[in-house]
Amino acid sequence: MYPTGAGLELCASAIAMPLEKCIAWKYRGEAIVKKSLLGVAGTVALAALIRRNARSNELFLDYLLNTVVNKVPFPAMRLALYRAAGMRIGHNSNIMMHVRVMAPHGIEIGDNCIVGEFAWLDGRAVRVGEGPGLKIGNNVNVGARTVFIPGGHLPDSPDFFGLPEKTFVEDNVWIAMNCTILYGLTVGEGAVVSAASLVNKDVPPYTMVGGVPARYLKDRTRDLDYKLYNRARWI
Repeated sequence: MYPTGAGLELCASAIAMPLEKCIAWKYRGEAIVKKSLLGVAGTVALAALIRRNARSNELFLDYLLNTVVNKVPFPAMRLALYRAAGMRIGHNSNIMMHVRVMAPHGIEIGDNCIVGEFAWLDGRAVRVGEGPGLKIGNNVNVGARTVFIPGGHLPDSPDFFGLPEKTFVEDNVWIAMNCTILYGLTVGEGAVVSAASLVNKDVPPYTMVGGVPARYLKDRTRDLDYKLYNRARWI
């Protein structure tokens, strides 16, 4: 793959470069190739480990996703590992670093979506095989540190009975930073949730809401013509 011995001297003379620099480039190139191969091999091995535990050991799976996978700095590798865990992720979407993921089998994300850093995606509203408990449509922007809560508890229940419910976010929604989205509701198509809001009921399509709890602010135009795209190789 790389010139050696007399080949290096010929390479150096052909491109008018010092021999020492040619040698340095050779070893640098070899190191890059080795690191790339190790990265691919490591990803494949980790994906296999995740697949084995996706249904049988949810606690260990959560550990892997939230201490290892969400710190992988390359989106292609990171998304491949989330898919191996059972999460359904569409084309040209990116879950950025440091996102916390619980019960990936219950999470579905459409095309052209961005989930910001330190957000919390939670699919525990459903069991394996029951479909998505958190379903995010196409072209959705979820701001950093936004939390989706999959259920609650009855405070007066003797056994602290849990109430998981599904949550739906439709196409072209923008949820700004630091929002909390409660369970059993739908954020309608084209809606906007202002930063630091608490959503505790359905948000009508093409409306803007904000506050704690979130209230109607104004309508949003229906004349939307954009597609989100954030697939830098390193974030």
